[in-house]
Amino acid sequence: MLLSAALWLALAPAPSAWSAPGPSSVERTLARLTTRQQAGQLLVVAVDTGIARADESMIRGGLIGGGLLRWDRFTGRQARRFSARMREWTRGLGVGFLLAADQEGGALFTQRLYGGAPFPGNMALGAAGDPALARRAAYASGRELAALGIQADFAPDVDVNDNPDNPVIGVRSFGENPRQVAALGAAAIKGYLAAGVMPAAKHFPGHGNTSVDSHKGLPVLSEPLAAWRRTELPPFIAAVRARAPMIMTAHIVVSALDPASPATLSSAAIEGALRGGLGYGGVVVSDSLDMGAIANSYGEPEAAVRALLAGCDLLLLGKSDPRPVLDAIVAAARSGRLPRRRLLDAVRRVLRLKRRAGLLGPGRRLPPLRLVGSPAHRRLARRIAERGITLLRDRAGKLPLRLTPRQSLALVVFRPARYHEEALRLIRELARRQRRLTALELSPWPSAAELKRAFRAAGAADTVVLGAFESGGLDDSVQVALFERLRRAGRRPIVLSLMSPYDLSRFSRAGTMLCAYGMTDSMMEAVARLLFGEIRPRGRLPVTIPGVAAAGAGLSAFRGRAAAPAASAGNSAPARGSRP
Repeated sequence: MLLSAALWLALAPAPSAWSAPGPSSVERTLARLTTRQQAGQLLVVAVDTGIARADESMIRGGLIGGGLLRWDRFTGRQARRFSARMREWTRGLGVGFLLAADQEGGALFTQRLYGGAPFPGNMALGAAGDPALARRAAYASGRELAALGIQADFAPDVDVNDNPDNPVIGVRSFGENPRQVAALGAAAIKGYLAAGVMPAAKHFPGHGNTSVDSHKGLPVLSEPLAAWRRTELPPFIAAVRARAPMIMTAHIVVSALDPASPATLSSAAIEGALRGGLGYGGVVVSDSLDMGAIANSYGEPEAAVRALLAGCDLLLLGKSDPRPVLDAIVAAARSGRLPRRRLLDAVRRVLRLKRRAGLLGPGRRLPPLRLVGSPAHRRLARRIAERGITLLRDRAGKLPLRLTPRQSLALVVFRPARYHEEALRLIRELARRQRRLTALELSPWPSAAELKRAFRAAGAADTVVLGAFESGGLDDSVQVALFERLRRAGRRPIVLSLMSPYDLSRFSRAGTMLCAYGMTDSMMEAVARLLFGEIRPRGRLPVTIPGVAAAGAGLSAFRGRAAAPAASAGNSAPARGSRP
């Protein structure tokens, strides 16, 4: 089902902004490429040094157009050297290898080995509610990526997350308010572009109101067209107006647009809604075709051909072997199944993107490597964390902590193994402020002996802080059980939500609640500073937590009442549950 022409005319930017013919350098490059090379320019594979060596002949021959750096495989210097190697390999071809990252910010989607500044993620930016900070964070992150020799970043996520059961978006989203997500997403796009890095707004047509992880299965969004238009669409309108060079598709079925196919494989969603409706002329990039939502039903080679037929231009292959995918696309082009014009349109858009990224000419001079993790960027990360951390509730007036040297503080942190360093940062920050500190790190699923030890330590302390961790449908029942046992024993812990704020719905009896929106160094420092009253609470909850608080809630002062949602465009839209 497609939207009416009148509606699209009201919503869309002028299509002429995208429809100008490509520059002669693009056409000259296109004419030099064989059909196989043209198809190769549309492929982006997960890459590290080992994969690059195995695929060296394909990269040198222009049969793989780009690579997405594999997670935490490179230090900053290694990434910069790797980028230089890719430029050298493709120098004779005349079209460079597009090197990309999946650096969304926050604890879940930041490649920490680079040594970059630990910027809080989108939901923390949503809690801060300031588009200027979103733009500055994206600019700083983009400058760091550019210094590493990375030309593209598959960010920002502009999904409107108003489904508490969403297992895959969550803190990747700026929040549940479409207008706020649109404003912050557009600001981030402009920041990346100013830094010289090509961003991708994702995941069209909107992955926020789903309850299935598309890495594992196929989500279906069955809301009416009017609801989709009101909630999921505004951030993508803003992205188009911000001149986003890429928009990434979602592997979800949006029944109002196409009940039969996931959006990545749907011409109605891409050519109809995105290009025809919004007038988008940039690169449409698929989410990774090795994800379960697609691969389980079609296999990567067939999915690649279908995605191109639907209107995708750039295909993320993840860890899939690019050879059978390349063969399938070339065979489809030669047989006529994939029209020649569709193939050339896709290659033209990709080459324009590469020209904009400096990959069709002699290349750009990289920013200095000292920008990566610079003191200025770390100060900005701390500022964002301090603006975003949210004191949601303090019924008994426990904060700020005013402990005497003889009193004790207990910290029990639940966290997966990968967040050990961030947990240590929180422990160190608290220890600097309170000498008598007992700190325990537990996995989200601790043993009975570990729980007994935690209860004994917390029960002996004057004040208890319980760091709860929930993400992606994690079973946190053991964490809740410890909280309830401490509460019944009269300890009344301060509950700190370390990742998804939605987990606070299971700690609804807590009298004091804080939201950190992700375990980054900057946010762990902000937690300690807020607990001890060194900064005042300023963050506003960007999502509704069922049974606990509505979006916009948050204390604006210690020992005060929860402030009402701000009367601004960013907080005026109804939550999904209150839609007319």
